[in-house]
Amino acid sequence: MLGYKEASCKHQGFTLVPMDLPPDIKKLDLSYNRLTRLDSNGFLRYKYLEYLLIDNNDIRWLHTTAFSSLSFLRHLSLSRNYLNVSESYPQGVFEPLNNLSVLDISRNMKSQDYNPYKIPVSGLSNLRELSIDLVFNATFGQQFKKLHNLQVLKLDYCHVNHLNNETFSEMPVNIREFHMTTCKYFVVIEGGVLIPFPHLKVLNLTNSNIHLAQALNILHPFQNKSMDALLFRGITRPDSKHSIDPVILTPEMMKYTYTICIKAMDLSANNIILVKNKSLVLFQRPECFETIIISANSFSVDSWEVDFVLFSFKMTNLKIIDFSYFPLGFKNPTFLNVITKDNVTRVEKVQGKWARQHNSMTVLIPSQLQYFRITHMMTEGSFLELKAKDSFLRHLELSYFETDFFPRINMEGFNSLEHLDLSGISSEKTIGDAKIPFLIHLKTLILRETNLINVLQTNTTILRFCPNIMNLDISNNYIWKIKANSLGQLHNLKQLNLSHNLLETIPEVVTTFFSLDELDLSYNQLTTIGKNILEWIDNMHNKHGTFKLYLSNNPLICSCDTTKFLRWILTTKVELDNNGNYSCWVSSRKSINYTTNVAEDLHHYFVDCDNTVWIKVGISLLVSVLSSVLCIALLYNFRWRIMFFLFRNFRRFAEKGLELQFDYDVYISYSDDCVSFVKELQEKVEDEWGFKVCFEDRDFMIGESIAMVRATSINRCRHIIFLVTPSIVKNEWTRFEIERAKYEKFSKNLQKIVVITRDIPLDTIPIEFSTIWKDVLLIQWPVEMDEVQFAWQKLRLWFF
Repeated sequence: MLGYKEASCKHQGFTLVPMDLPPDIKKLDLSYNRLTRLDSNGFLRYKYLEYLLIDNNDIRWLHTTAFSSLSFLRHLSLSRNYLNVSESYPQGVFEPLNNLSVLDISRNMKSQDYNPYKIPVSGLSNLRELSIDLVFNATFGQQFKKLHNLQVLKLDYCHVNHLNNETFSEMPVNIREFHMTTCKYFVVIEGGVLIPFPHLKVLNLTNSNIHLAQALNILHPFQNKSMDALLFRGITRPDSKHSIDPVILTPEMMKYTYTICIKAMDLSANNIILVKNKSLVLFQRPECFETIIISANSFSVDSWEVDFVLFSFKMTNLKIIDFSYFPLGFKNPTFLNVITKDNVTRVEKVQGKWARQHNSMTVLIPSQLQYFRITHMMTEGSFLELKAKDSFLRHLELSYFETDFFPRINMEGFNSLEHLDLSGISSEKTIGDAKIPFLIHLKTLILRETNLINVLQTNTTILRFCPNIMNLDISNNYIWKIKANSLGQLHNLKQLNLSHNLLETIPEVVTTFFSLDELDLSYNQLTTIGKNILEWIDNMHNKHGTFKLYLSNNPLICSCDTTKFLRWILTTKVELDNNGNYSCWVSSRKSINYTTNVAEDLHHYFVDCDNTVWIKVGISLLVSVLSSVLCIALLYNFRWRIMFFLFRNFRRFAEKGLELQFDYDVYISYSDDCVSFVKELQEKVEDEWGFKVCFEDRDFMIGESIAMVRATSINRCRHIIFLVTPSIVKNEWTRFEIERAKYEKFSKNLQKIVVITRDIPLDTIPIEFSTIWKDVLLIQWPVEMDEVQFAWQKLRLWFF
């Protein structure tokens, strides 16, 4: 703003108000310093101040003229100090502040001692918002009665255990918002405690230990009136001392609430175990509701589902309904924060569940609904279709939704959907089954913990339905490889989250996203970043003027081979997390250090790197000459044997011509009940036939991801043998290997798939073989010795 100056002096260690700042500043922040008192005329130099913040200091005393000359001040905050409501505020200290509209002196009272309020606020005629601590046996003085313009009262650091009908009798009657949100100990409340506030519009008791029954009982002064918000989240807690029982909601308990015209009501996390006699559908003014939140309770929907669905059609202005975290108690649930400002109610984070029509398989989303969320729900059945027609829906979240099957999403007419979150649901049920419509306006897509690796292994382009997304989150999906065309052409993609996966290198596909300016690769298996990727990152930074790269918690290596990457960390202008300082394994020292330390002293850590290069070049040349001479001699002396060898191994040379390379001839997939047969098979195939075998008990590396090891091993083998025995039905890894074999066969990397059955009928063979059965070579292993020999010959003939 032109001409607007502010000074942020936080964390400077000041013990006095600084006197060397520009005199025309309008905002001064002295929070997190070491001020112990505010002396006379301390702000005389800054007479144009409008905002003054002195939070989190050690202030215990104010001089009478501490705020003299601050006649323009509108906002004063002294929160989190040691100002006593009885002793620290001298008469007249606030007298110069005749334009003050916001005063925050909360979180100063650290104890439960009785302290009468002696705060001279009577002169603050324009004060509209007051934040103050609620002390034990609170008694407010007549000076508060003179705050005729006060509309918002926030009571913090709640030390009371009893509120009687006279507690707030000396408060002004014009208060519209009452907030009391930090009462940790159980508070007994008399029924007429809110009678002094006849114009109240917002009642916020969130997380105060009150019990829902008391909160509903104190609403009787507001019968047949209108209120913007009743916020009663988490006010019922187990308390053996006061015999606090779970809540059984009844019409008698809700009788005062029924008559009020309510815009937003939050009853979440109140240990409601039963809703009796239609207690949630007897409101006389349903058209008033815009937000209803009932999440994280424990009652069953069976007893009131039909009534609530019918009642929902009467709530013609409903925008948000939250019915999440049911029926169990979930850890760390996310709640909505309802905020009322200038008589307008809104929410910061939207979550909710629209109740489905009873015995209906299609759920219609009301066209006026803008935010729709079903999260952390468990149900035996579900609806087949979620349908929106000419909808204003912008935010749709169906995350961690445990059900028998996932509904198809259907958008008819125009749609404005910008945010879609399908986290925690298998991508094979959503993207794999094509249950997501074309969403031209979608900007954010979140697919955390969806087993996306299973869909990425197919040859399909999985994100065709959202070509214009700008933010993509596919973290926590065990991704170790991304094919070139699997994500599609995302020309507008700006933020890509690939964290918490199994990537050993940065996929080349990211270089096709020309609008990308933020890439999260933290918590993967990266050891370094190659030259081409580094150049691409720098080019993207130069193109967009910014680029953010996250690399923390990767097993980086600091060695001669990674010096280019280490130098790049020091010189790049790209914004790196942890300021570019990551832990790495220093190969020359056999220890862990930090990339910044190593990069700043490369010569010290890798003094032999250059010498090693020349030694390697010399040795390579010498070996090349000797090898050439030896090869020529061998070719001449054994020319006929070599020709015969070439004839017998024509297939392997043909494979090399096709650029196919294998480390093993055969991969063996088996279960625990055929380990002895694997040993017999290994001796036959390797010792007698000369083939190289790969199997789990001998060839798998310890310490690596088991899924990655299995996938890599199959990729490195020419053929695969499945030993199908009775225990294969319970072996999940065999199903993984079957899926991997399908992929390698379709990619033309895997030549032969052999299935050997032992002690198992053919009709019990896993159904996963069905899609590749035409490519399977089947041997039903016999019992008789003569037939066994024939089976061995048959197997050898197939491999030869």
